[in-house]
Amino acid sequence: MTQAHHETEDNLTAQVEQVKQSTKILSYKWHPIIIYVVDELDGAGYSEIEAVLDGISSKMLSDGLSDLCEMGVLKTTEKVEGSGITIYELTEKGRGLLPALHMLNGWHERHEQTQVSIMIVEDERMVADILSEYLSDSYAVEFVRTGEEAIAKYDQTIDVVILDRHLTGISGDEVASEIKKLDEDALILAVSSLEPDNDICELEVDDYAQKPVSESEIKSRLELLLNRSELSSESREFLSIRSKQAALVNAYGEVAKEMEGYQCCLDGLKRLGLSKSEQQSLDPLVPKA
Repeated sequence: MTQAHHETEDNLTAQVEQVKQSTKILSYKWHPIIIYVVDELDGAGYSEIEAVLDGISSKMLSDGLSDLCEMGVLKTTEKVEGSGITIYELTEKGRGLLPALHMLNGWHERHEQTQVSIMIVEDERMVADILSEYLSDSYAVEFVRTGEEAIAKYDQTIDVVILDRHLTGISGDEVASEIKKLDEDALILAVSSLEPDNDICELEVDDYAQKPVSESEIKSRLELLLNRSELSSESREFLSIRSKQAALVNAYGEVAKEMEGYQCCLDGLKRLGLSKSEQQSLDPLVPKA
């Protein structure tokens, strides 16, 4: 066995151990459900949590709450000082888990559907045919040539819009803006021959890829986008901004970080005010720069 093979095995062993530690919180089936309920109730007492959860025994709930407090995911406070009534709340560490829970829920719902629906907005038929060929085995694909047609046909049954910026008639940028007016939760992937520039900060798209794109790249970006579908508006905005930063770095290298557009994105991230743990939990959904 070669040294390189040993190193690969060692790296894999370390990665497996990391996954085991990362998913430890899911080893008890009630942990994620308790976290979800405490968040939805914006802090709750034992009896309030128990009333919502069917099928959980008093011991299971007590053990689950104790485990999560020991892990630093939950904390306890008194409802009224001196009342003796304990309220469970999420810590910052616990709030950092919420995007992961929402992503799991979105993954489950997506794979319960018949097929994810993709609209390709592209005026070059050859490009549209290539994208359709890449995606038609995994998704329900619809193709339109013009921005006007895309706006007219768009509805909330469409999961992702793949959009060229340079269209005949109204531009892809205008189409993105109009679709977001129709549905602020629409997921839009810009796929364009145009290099991203300082105006990327203002584009109403969720991700940006430059042509040509490979089959693996387009599918990877789509899955990352679809995993955002159940996230909060703040989390989705964070990911949109980070994806725009990644697009600039892909196009221009490290010098992109000095560009006005990149700095504009940084300002947007600061305004969102997400905690460090929340940002860390979301970053795996950003395409690699």
